[in-house]
Amino acid sequence: MCDDKLQSDPEYSTPFAPPNTGWPDRGELTLDDGYVTGVFRHRPPVDRGDLLPVLYLHGIQSHPGWFFASASQLAANGHEVFQVTRRGSGSNRSDRGHARSSGQILDDVRASVRFVLEQTGSRRLALVGVSWGGKLAAAWGVSSQDAEAIASLTLIAPGILPLVDVSPVTKLAIAACLLVRPRARFAIPLGESELFTNNEPMQEFIRGDELALHWATARFMYASRCLNRLVTRGPVGRLRMPVTLILSSDDRIINSEATARLITRLTDGRAEVISLSGAHTLEFQEDPGEFHQALLTACKK
Repeated sequence: MCDDKLQSDPEYSTPFAPPNTGWPDRGELTLDDGYVTGVFRHRPPVDRGDLLPVLYLHGIQSHPGWFFASASQLAANGHEVFQVTRRGSGSNRSDRGHARSSGQILDDVRASVRFVLEQTGSRRLALVGVSWGGKLAAAWGVSSQDAEAIASLTLIAPGILPLVDVSPVTKLAIAACLLVRPRARFAIPLGESELFTNNEPMQEFIRGDELALHWATARFMYASRCLNRLVTRGPVGRLRMPVTLILSSDDRIINSEATARLITRLTDGRAEVISLSGAHTLEFQEDPGEFHQALLTACKK
């Protein structure tokens, strides 16, 4: 498939130029309940058997295309990178914005981990999660009996302790809908592109992104809150693998200071905490080089 066709394909919706490693391959993953979702696979130009594969989880509103640049940087430096599109998000139209429970979402991560290990023949991988995907990665690390498969955990501005949330009235409406109207839709409270980045061209991209998710069902909203509780109630030292927490200095979406305290407790003080200049989505900085370097270093642990 030629670059022009890829650039016109919404599945490859990204504000970035074609990466040095070429556009990622697109495949499919059948989750445990039969749901079929897309997988983007960034292959390194040279086989580096000493570097682990990377599973990269995207945010609640975003999709893999937002993070092609950092994924391709990892690939250019020898990692094979897999970006799995979360069920009901991105180009997935089936059950749009829906998940049955937090358990189902965590099972999807388990299926994704298994898929990466089977595809690469590796016994372990580096798990990366950004924003809501960072919360999901942390929840999987806290709860999973298979966490030994995770050689390192990198959390990029994880959405565990948000500054932006639905209103108390909306929370009551979600609770009321859980049993009688579980697929009732509610707006994701991230409608302003300025929350994500101070970079105007990237703000324009976010506003025009036809694959972005702007609402979710009552069941999904409740499942998301259950993931928050799972992480915040985790015991001291529960995250035993090497953990890197990358925060933004000008984040208007998450509480960075409280997040640093939480991850420090979950790792019993072993986490490396890095604060970089920029807004929530460091990928969208005019020069994301510092972020890319921090991510490369974290994934080599």
